[in-house]
Parts: sequence; C-alpha cells; structure tokens
Amino acid sequence: MEITGLDKVIYTVGRITPNGVNLLGTCFLLNKDGLFATASHVTNNDNNNLVIFVSGKTDLNTYQDTSDNQGQTVPASIYKVDPVRDICILKIDNPAKANLQIGGSDDVKVTDNLGVVGFPHCVNGRNILTFQNTVVGAKVLIESSGIKSKHLILNIQTRPGQSGSPIFRLSDSRLVGMIIGSYVPG
Repeated sequence: MEITGLDKVIYTVGRITPNGVNLLGTCFLLNKDGLFATASHVTNNDNNNLVIFVSGKTDLNTYQDTSDNQGQTVPASIYKVDPVRDICILKIDNPAKANLQIGGSDDVKVTDNLGVVGFPHCVNGRNILTFQNTVVGAKVLIESSGIKSKHLILNIQTRPGQSGSPIFRLSDSRLVGMIIGSYVPG
C-alpha cells in the first residue's frame, strides 16, 4: 500500500467546545466534493459545532510531534446518516477532492491483508496518524433493526478514536471498509 498522501484524505472530526476542539474520531475524504465519511456514533448524530480538524503535520513517513496540537478547523455538517450501519457522511462548504478507489467488503476474502489508517487515542488529545496491518478473519452478516449488513471481522485491536478509520486492501490500496467497532444501535 502506498502510504504517501494519506494525510491529505484522513483527518479527525471534532466538536468546538468552550474549551477548544474536542476530537471525536477519524474521518476520511471521499472522492466526491466536500464529503467525508465517519462512523455515526462518532458524531452521536449531533450536528452542533462539528468540524474537520486539519493539523497538516500527520505525514506517516516523518516523526509526528505528540506535543503539537495546532491545526485548523473546517466547519462541517451532517449530510446523511445510516444509524443501522453506523455510517455518517459529513459535508464541508469548500469542495475538496480525493482520489480514492472505493470498493467494499465484497472485494476482499478471508486472509487478505488490509491496512487501517486513523487516529487511535485522538479522543485523549493524541492526534497521531497511525497505520496498522491486519488480516480479514471472517466475513459476517450482522442483523440490526431487521436489516442484515455485511461486515468484516479484522484480526486487530482498535482503540478509541479509530472509529471512522478507512480500511484499505494492501494489494491495490482500494478502500474496502471503515472501522465501526461492535456498535449496536438501540
């Protein structure tokens, strides 16, 4: 997988509070103008004061400074939500483009090598873009609200903040999924 340039499509989503930006999880730019994907539980389906946090210092090929919390915020709003599948699409006013090859869980098989790129522990103020290797352990159907959805079971331990992280097939860098965890809507 080519990791150069992922820092230009993978960001954190946050919420402006009286004490500054509260980072909520990972999001990534889709190949449509100004649209980002994350897990709906990251935003809690609350549109108030949402932002995309852009630090500009998240190149995976360099040392990232854990004490540098500087960055810009770009106002974002919830565009679409699928609470059953835990998907939230965010929109920003200023169009941005990504060149992601988008696929899905049908594009992978058990034992395929995948890469997860996101911000584990960003909810604790650690805004460090991190790459992890994993393998598909199983493909399953999970029923929620009477709807069965396709999921990948990954042989990986995720951390708070990684929800919304994109999952890429390593053989061709195709986007095949997103980390949502074991979220189950009420």
